[in-house]
Amino acid sequence: MTKCRSELHLGFIRSVLLDATSYYPNDQLEFERDYLRLESLSRTYGDRVFLLDLPAVRKVLDRALETCVLSRTGLPLTRGINSRTPVPRLFRALWLRVFDISGCLTQHIDTTALFLLNTLLGGLKKYRQECSDTVLFNTVKEFFDVDEALPPPSTLWDGDGLDCGTHSPRPLARGSGDADFRQGELFPNRERSELRSVLGTVQQVADRVVVELGEYFPSDHAFRHGPGATAEFKRGKGFKYSFPSWGPRLHAVFPAEEFAFANLSVLGDILKPHGLPGIEEASRLIAVPKTQKAPRLIAAEPTAHQWCQQNIKDFLDRRISSTFIGDSIDFRRQELSQEAARHGSVTGLTATLDLSSASDRLSCQLVESVFRRNHSLLRAFIASRTRYIRNSIDKKSPKLHKLRKFSSMGSALTFPVQSLVFYVICLGVGLYLSGGRLGDIKRLGRQVRIYGDDIVVPVEWVPRIVEVFSHLHLKVNEDKSFWNGKFRESCGLDAYDGDDVTAAYILEYPDEASLGSIASVVDVSNNLYKKGLWHAADLLRKSVPLVLRNLIPTVPIGSGYFGFESICGFSTRSKTRWNKHLQYGEFQSLVPKGDSTSGTRHEGHANLLQYFTEDPSLDQLSSWESGLVSVVEPSLRKKWLQLPLWCPTRTQKKVYEAHSLA
Repeated sequence: MTKCRSELHLGFIRSVLLDATSYYPNDQLEFERDYLRLESLSRTYGDRVFLLDLPAVRKVLDRALETCVLSRTGLPLTRGINSRTPVPRLFRALWLRVFDISGCLTQHIDTTALFLLNTLLGGLKKYRQECSDTVLFNTVKEFFDVDEALPPPSTLWDGDGLDCGTHSPRPLARGSGDADFRQGELFPNRERSELRSVLGTVQQVADRVVVELGEYFPSDHAFRHGPGATAEFKRGKGFKYSFPSWGPRLHAVFPAEEFAFANLSVLGDILKPHGLPGIEEASRLIAVPKTQKAPRLIAAEPTAHQWCQQNIKDFLDRRISSTFIGDSIDFRRQELSQEAARHGSVTGLTATLDLSSASDRLSCQLVESVFRRNHSLLRAFIASRTRYIRNSIDKKSPKLHKLRKFSSMGSALTFPVQSLVFYVICLGVGLYLSGGRLGDIKRLGRQVRIYGDDIVVPVEWVPRIVEVFSHLHLKVNEDKSFWNGKFRESCGLDAYDGDDVTAAYILEYPDEASLGSIASVVDVSNNLYKKGLWHAADLLRKSVPLVLRNLIPTVPIGSGYFGFESICGFSTRSKTRWNKHLQYGEFQSLVPKGDSTSGTRHEGHANLLQYFTEDPSLDQLSSWESGLVSVVEPSLRKKWLQLPLWCPTRTQKKVYEAHSLA
């Protein structure tokens, strides 16, 4: 990392410490010492201090909030104030407002100090930077190791799904863990019998829930393309509506002549040269930045598979929202899970669970058992699932691998299917523990909140849920799961006793070559400002090059204008003018830019399919272009905007006075 980048990281820590001084002026000397310690360490160890070591201490803090006791760990930066206390010397002025000198949680925690401590320890953990090759290769190896540990799919998943009606999936009570029951290695006889009963109840709930979803008909739902890369095309490259292939397994449930073309009149010219349906494509493994600890691995799905997966996803979205399942799952509103977590931090009655590598551990066998009573949906899952993945990242790992998991991150079905699977498991456990009947699942379902692998359930269900997850090859992430004390975390919200103590995160610093980074910096700066970290917000604002900063106005909070938010009202340093046609003052500003088009224009029958799918409105037709790929890229453009009338400013008066004199 460059010296400049290291100074920016250190500058962020310094600015947060300045904000902490504003709250606790008597601790100014302590905060200055903390800064000097980190400055010295950063010269020796570089950016790992901010991106790895401090976030590791943050995990120690989270666990201590649940156990109510701070433990010695031996991690870097956790050296105690003295040999008799586990309270770290670094940031001790804040630690001692959360824990007493013996390391026990204080009765009345200062949540402002907890928020500041969270930000200092974890504020840079999400900074977007490429991992080292060693970390990347280890992550790829783990990806394949986890998949190899899953039970192999049944022969049903090698077909086209049309024989679902004649195939009999094994129920959960006789599923992937049969060896555990036979050998008795993991569970004593009584516990094995009880676990079998729990799994039987989970299976009953699964059968009831998936029948509630109803029958799936592809023609009744919307097909579309996602914004990301596919196996054949990189992001923004290639024309997805002209499908490179349409495999026979896909064709059996999603006939190409019905779903790959705008109308039947083009089939005679298309099917002969292209030979659709064609070969079955493999997905492509790609890595994207996540944290310095590990990148995020995503499978770029084949174009035709992604197209059909989006159709199934549309069906699931509609059916879930229109049934009692919608009381627990809403794919568009993660704030519902956040509110459930906040409420749980007050009452202590609900727990927040997070699963480790959730999508990578969701086996085909588990999905088959859960959806066994809905043949139309299971058939579509099988046909649109990508069985193979190609790896060009690490030469030591397999180049072509047959997957055992249901789907990887990157599939449009991963998020909704795993949400439904986790929902029926949690609900089944709750029904078993409550001793209720199957008709009680609507009432019990209101106690469950699911958003992907972020789960909120009653505390008393947790031990049994963890046991069932483990039996089904899923793994609860103990570092991010909480059910004791008053701390809860879900969907990015950290709550302690009802207070939001979520850290403010730095994602990136401004880059003149990428205006999208400027837009991101403005958003993060505004978030810091609204959280009361004014020095940190000002640091980010001043990191924007002056020539661009002058084109970004200061705007009131919640005004709807793009700019640096402030309680001081509107101001701008950019050019102003009087619009004589519209009779109001205007100022020049950078504004967020929408979709962009890229690549070579495509001409052919697929353009008509693009038009019917994207369905541009009359207002959009002037900018919409047939045959070009739309890419959602955050960016900015220069534009003249109306000076706000609700906030008179010196600039506005100057424009009006100049107009009146003219």
